[in-house]
Amino acid sequence: MSSDRRWALAPFLLAAALGCADFSRGGPAAAETNDASATGDGGALGFSTDVDPLLAACKSCHVPGGAASASSLIFTGNAATDYKAVLQFVNATVPASSRLLSKASGNGHGGGTVYAAGTKQYETILAWIQQGAPP
Repeated sequence: MSSDRRWALAPFLLAAALGCADFSRGGPAAAETNDASATGDGGALGFSTDVDPLLAACKSCHVPGGAASASSLIFTGNAATDYKAVLQFVNATVPASSRLLSKASGNGHGGGTVYAAGTKQYETILAWIQQGAPP
């Protein structure tokens, strides 16, 4: 294998070695300070205020040129655009079966578990979907 080809694979190998999306040790700090989700008070949730900050954990790989750039979920950094992309992974009819939750919990996700079922972050995303996945 030529040295050029080895360097082309380096980002993917590094991401795999580091466990690109294995955040089982904890998610973004924003998830801990979100009153509506952290307190479980049933308050209305929104994508840009409650869910998008949780998906920051995904944005190191699911971006153009990232380790998961060949996937069908690509983030742009614009909450309105990212909201439309995320909606493709939401099942408002049966929220718990949403592909977003399945992937986040590690099912069929090359990056491993981001938020295990039952964590505050997972439950926040589930509650958002149950509320109709509002922007």
